[in-house]
Amino acid sequence: MTVMTGKKALMEMLQAEGIQYIFGNPGTSEGPILDALEDYPDLQYLLTSQEGAAMGMADGYARASGQVSFVNLHIETGLANGLSLLHNAHEGGTPIVVTSANKDVRKLAEGRSDLSEMVRLFTKWSVEVTDPAQIPAVMRRAFTEAKTPPTGPVYIGFSANALDSEADMEIIPSPQGYFRLSPDKDAIKAAGQLLSVAKNPALIVGDRLAQSNGIPEAVRVAELVGAKVYATSYSEMNFPTDHVQFLGQFGAGTPEEQARLAENDVIIAVGTNVFSSFFYFEGRSLSKNSKLIHLDSAQREIGKSEPTDIGIAADPKIGLEELA
Repeated sequence: MTVMTGKKALMEMLQAEGIQYIFGNPGTSEGPILDALEDYPDLQYLLTSQEGAAMGMADGYARASGQVSFVNLHIETGLANGLSLLHNAHEGGTPIVVTSANKDVRKLAEGRSDLSEMVRLFTKWSVEVTDPAQIPAVMRRAFTEAKTPPTGPVYIGFSANALDSEADMEIIPSPQGYFRLSPDKDAIKAAGQLLSVAKNPALIVGDRLAQSNGIPEAVRVAELVGAKVYATSYSEMNFPTDHVQFLGQFGAGTPEEQARLAENDVIIAVGTNVFSSFFYFEGRSLSKNSKLIHLDSAQREIGKSEPTDIGIAADPKIGLEELA
């Protein structure tokens, strides 16, 4: 345990997490963070002219590197400017720790905003730190939440007093990310039996497949059962677009798309929501004659909107390996 300021603890935690770059557009409230950076030359602050650019750079870096990225925005105004890109990161499951500083918590009459509530809809976890002693544990949880499947952005707000005040703290990083879950053997057996008798199967893939590095396994399963392949999103490239069995994007958002999928007697959805549509259509998206297998690391999505015959909560790559 060492006595240090909150801003120093923040820098120490960033180093412990292996962060090299801070993407941001700071203001007065982030002054303590910039002050602390002077003693950490290995942490590079990549200054942008607008908050959307900072969020976009962090999103791209996290996708390309496979690592959690770190963003620093300015109080409620800068945070608001980054909301549209935060929404994109949330929809795409990009692991980003987004931060901003806030006014001193000891002075409530100066128009202090609830920043964590402001972004709650677009984050996996959202919190505000009001005491320096909270910083190591909050940072640890933030990085764990961001990189645990289904991955996504988190938010931490820091009150001014939390950054400038001192506390006795211990710097311990988040656990290494061994978060791949193996599927239930009975579920894999049931799914395999259903696919083995399918006359016209379809494979529908989403971003969490690519995020698990499971594309080769998806190709193997598709070729093994002769499935038509559709993608629900191009946020990630989830299947080789030049593959003869790949038929493009599919959303189940129109009667025409629903009719096309009704031709398939067994549908296996992997790493995708089933289904997200902007428009409302009465009834279910899938035909009553189609059996649905949903394999996903996002357990909350299984059976969420469509009747599901077999739900498999597992890492998409490992689940497909078991099926093949």
